[in-house]
Parts: sequence; C-alpha cells; structure tokens
Amino acid sequence: MQSIINRFPVVKSPYRQALLAMGCMGLFVVPALFVRVTSHSRKGSEQVWMPASAIAKRCCVRPWRLPLGEAQIAPASLIQTAITQNSTGGVDADKVKVLQVPNQGKGRLFIFDFQSVQLCGAGGCLYAIYQESGNLLLTVLADPKLPKGEALFKVDDVVRNGFSCLVITQTTTSVQTVLRTQYCYQGTGFVRVNEVLTQVGQGFN
Repeated sequence: MQSIINRFPVVKSPYRQALLAMGCMGLFVVPALFVRVTSHSRKGSEQVWMPASAIAKRCCVRPWRLPLGEAQIAPASLIQTAITQNSTGGVDADKVKVLQVPNQGKGRLFIFDFQSVQLCGAGGCLYAIYQESGNLLLTVLADPKLPKGEALFKVDDVVRNGFSCLVITQTTTSVQTVLRTQYCYQGTGFVRVNEVLTQVGQGFN
C-alpha cells in the first residue's frame, strides 16, 4: 500500500497547493453556478396567470417583466373593455385572469382568460389579446387542458413588426403529440402564419 501511495507526487510549494485547492473548488463551484443560473432563467420565463384586477408589488410579482412600484396587473379600463367587447354580460371582473406578454416597445400586451363558462364551448374557451392602449389584436378559442409541462401561450423568438410572435399549443388525438400554431403581428393584429405537429415537450422550431 505504501508503494502505491508513493507513486503520487507530493505538492510542497504553497503556491502550487493554492492552485490545486482553487482547481478542486472550481470543479464544484462552476457546475453549481451553472445550475443556479439556468434554473433562474427558466423560472424567470415561466408564464404566470394573475387575477387581472389584483394589485401587485411589481418588485416581487413578475408575470414577465414589471417595473418597480405598485399597480394593477392590467389597467381597470382595459379589463372593462375586454369584458364588454367579448361578452354580453355575466363575466365577473374579479375572476378574470391575465397573462402579460413582453414585446419590443409598442406597449404592453395582455392575454385575457375570462374564466367564464359562458365563453367556453366544444372548441375551447375564448382568449383575447389586447394592447395596453385598448386595441384588440386577436381572439382565439383554445382548450387550456394540456399535457404536463406544456404552456397554452408561449412567446416565440421571432419578432415581426415590433411584436414577438406567439405560439399557441393544443392537444391532438395522440397523447404524445401536440399542435403548435404560430401567430405574428401584421399591421392591425396577430394572424396565423405557421402550424406544426410536434412531440410533447419539443419546441416549435
């Protein structure tokens, strides 16, 4: 046993010992930092539906990006506009949920989920996408029931006319396959530009 141990060189120089110690620490610290950064990145991009009329501390609640201060998740006037334009009554404003979407500087976008059986049917439930100014950019029927890990709405990397494209995911007759439809902004609203079948968990591109 002693002969085997003697085969390994003994580092006597304090400088080399310090380098060796730093190298060993790097083997543990770098992977840990990488995991932390990637997990934080994933967490930051999570889609969080919020009560539209809720008051949020913008430093802590971030559906996507919110500046400092306090404000409603969506402007009260916009909530009322969305309800009025998409229903004939019976929608409770306090139950409406909203998803704030990042964009390229043309005003915030809000996706409204009205949480009302009156706006749901065989084709799914009604979702409406509004610009902060009150412009209706898209209404779509979609089924929110998706395989675990799938998001109904996702922001695409593609940018058209100042807005990020959106990808809406829906189930198919196969439990392993989903249908992804890409909508991009063209002038006055979002229009469907592409559609693909993918495996569950696989990206649009």
